Amino acid sequence: MNDKLKHFIACAAVSIITLAVLLIIGTDLAGYEKLLAIVTGTLAAAAKELVWDKLLGKGQADFYDFFAGLCGAYAGTFAWIIVETIILYA
Repeated sequence: MNDKLKHFIACAAVSIITLAVLLIIGTDLAGYEKLLAIVTGTLAAAAKELVWDKLLGKGQADFYDFFAGLCGAYAGTFAWIIVETIILYA
């Protein structure tokens, strides 16, 4: 599997898991749940590149890996929104 695809899928999963946990907990964040999911996915991508790869030297820090993770965080959140909209308005 392509490395960028792994970053994309991992950060999409982080965003979706964040939304699922917020739904299960039942917190009312006044519509900011999706923003929090994107931020969480983006922080996961940034932490992997900056902490794991650069500071700890466990890999090669790459902007495009971060960008793939960022796209995954947005895509996971948007996929959640699409499914949520279909469920609510079908």
